[in-house]
Amino acid sequence: MRQIFRLILVVLIGYYVIEWWLNQQQKQPVSEVKPVTPAAKPAAKSTPAPTASKDPLVELDGIGPAYERALNDLGIHTFAQLAAQNPDDLAMRLSSVRVTSARIRRDRWIEQAAIRANISVTSLRWSANDGNSA
Repeated sequence: MRQIFRLILVVLIGYYVIEWWLNQQQKQPVSEVKPVTPAAKPAAKSTPAPTASKDPLVELDGIGPAYERALNDLGIHTFAQLAAQNPDDLAMRLSSVRVTSARIRRDRWIEQAAIRANISVTSLRWSANDGNSA
């Protein structure tokens, strides 16, 4: 009986240690390599670069750095862009990070993004009551 208890205890401790380690790995900032900028062009030929505003999607519950990178790869950089998505279509397009539409609905990504973007939740194509697209 003691051996079974010790085995269960070791497994539980191992599980929590691994979970803690994975959380620490997600919290570490990814070091970015800064590209070397070429010499400045003459002022007459330079055109102003378009300003790309990006919202911190990781501030939404359920979205971590990996999901944010995958969303950015799809061209979704703002809360408004995320709020306009259909959970089923978004899950299909995010197959590289293995997220399901059920998780998107459960974690309320679309609704959270709409709130952050100041979009009326009633105008969304998604209903929090039944989880189906309109």
